[in-house]
Amino acid sequence: MRSSMRYNFAVVAGFAVLIVAADPKKPEDNTPKIVVAAPLGLAPGKATKLLVRGLKLDAATEVRLHDPKGTAKILSKGKAPLPNKEKDDVGRYGDTQIEIEATLSADYAGPTATFTVVTPTGESAPHTLLVDHGPIVAVKKPNNGFQKAQPVQLGQTIEGVVNAGSDVDVFRFDGKQGQQVVLEVFAARYGSPLDSLLTLYDADGRIVASNDDVDDTADSRIEAILPATGTYYVSIVDANDVGSPSNIYRLVIRAK
Repeated sequence: MRSSMRYNFAVVAGFAVLIVAADPKKPEDNTPKIVVAAPLGLAPGKATKLLVRGLKLDAATEVRLHDPKGTAKILSKGKAPLPNKEKDDVGRYGDTQIEIEATLSADYAGPTATFTVVTPTGESAPHTLLVDHGPIVAVKKPNNGFQKAQPVQLGQTIEGVVNAGSDVDVFRFDGKQGQQVVLEVFAARYGSPLDSLLTLYDADGRIVASNDDVDDTADSRIEAILPATGTYYVSIVDANDVGSPSNIYRLVIRAK
């Protein structure tokens, strides 16, 4: 561990004297920081309200959407209580928030968009949002088991949240023997505190494949060949049994 003290030697009356001096304190970083924005994406040409959590955001004066023809405005700002009331979670969840309304230009074609928050003390690093060029399916709770699994189709993108440590979202879809499918979670890569655990089951509840982390992120991804024709189930939970309204995710289910 690096010491916060500086050591100097001086010669006094022929003796070496150790002089200990504390390092000067580093100035506090008052630059705003964006942690997560909910929802994780927005659609071109449509005004979208987003709740943005982070640090030093309650002093926001401007939001800059990095789209020359796009617009963004602040609707409200203030403190944001920690969902788990633990000080160690400040960096993970943020303790301030702003509500904004952002609109991308109707002809915006990129897969992602970025924005920053400006305060009197600086400008945040750019935060990335997904751009929705197709419909998004909202989670319909309760869907916390095979009996209550929400029906979805290959090719759809589902948006949900793991609200509590025991929360689990389960979906079902129909597949054919030999069909290759890809199931992917988009969450941590876009600031969500969720550490997802994704599992694919067959019609009898047997595990076909499971994944916790992929590509050095806390997101999950499964590529599998379906062993039989029939119904399949997909579950998503937080790997650490931690939930909050900020633990948002997108789940893409598609054929490869």
